[in-house]
Amino acid sequence: MLAHLSDTHLRDPADPLVRGLVDPRPRLVAALEAAAAHAPEALVFTGDLSDDGSPASYTELRRLVEPYARDLDALVVWVNGNHDDRGAFAAALLGDPAAGDAALNRVHWLGGLRLLCLDSTVPGADHGEVAPASLDWLAGELAEPAPDGTILAMHHAPLPVVQDLAASWELLGQAALAEVIAHSDVRAVLAGHFHQSGFGTIAGVGVHAATSLCYTQDLSTGRGIRGQDGAHGWHLVSVYADTVTSTVAPLGHFATVVAAHDAADSATRLAARGVRIPARPGRDAVPG
Repeated sequence: MLAHLSDTHLRDPADPLVRGLVDPRPRLVAALEAAAAHAPEALVFTGDLSDDGSPASYTELRRLVEPYARDLDALVVWVNGNHDDRGAFAAALLGDPAAGDAALNRVHWLGGLRLLCLDSTVPGADHGEVAPASLDWLAGELAEPAPDGTILAMHHAPLPVVQDLAASWELLGQAALAEVIAHSDVRAVLAGHFHQSGFGTIAGVGVHAATSLCYTQDLSTGRGIRGQDGAHGWHLVSVYADTVTSTVAPLGHFATVVAAHDAADSATRLAARGVRIPARPGRDAVPG
């Protein structure tokens, strides 16, 4: 089980408001609290973790995230986005102060499941593109299949845009990325960037784009664009032997329509109805 969070846009605590209006920290904490109820084995953050690229913003991010990761004994996977400063990001979150402006590609393991972090940022630009050297790195990693397959995490979602202005900050070179992913053991791509949940495929592989924990895009504008302070959420990603699912988890508390049932009560009710949930073949073979 993975908790997929994106676009936190934290700032220096001395100037915490994004665009002078939104403090994203309470949304991040709410998402972490909700995710903790599912005991994820990893917290995967897909970019724009900072809004201003300041070292203080990354210190604040760690201050908020690490207690949850420690309590859960969960791996934390950091992926950089276009708002992130590579040097400050690497020094604060990756423990690599010498990284400089090099692409921040990384490998993590959860048992036999491989998580690859692919840097899709273009310094100084909002749009994304995977540099040729990073494509070569990715191809080299994927040359050897992982026992339980690979999850690819990146910032810029390799999907067509649904709002016209967003075309100016989409991922360029998607065909080249698709060539590397095709026929590999990549089972899912986790991404963010557009501040809206989205799903699609690249080279036949599912792309799961998480929405933002800062502000989101209002799709009621049609092909126009309007950032709104609402509809925040995160994704619960379950990795099985035969599939990967991603469930949007909105933040907020709403009026009860159907009474809540905890796990113990649910088990009792299922038993009383003679309902048995069979184990999926291979379900316990990989995390989730």
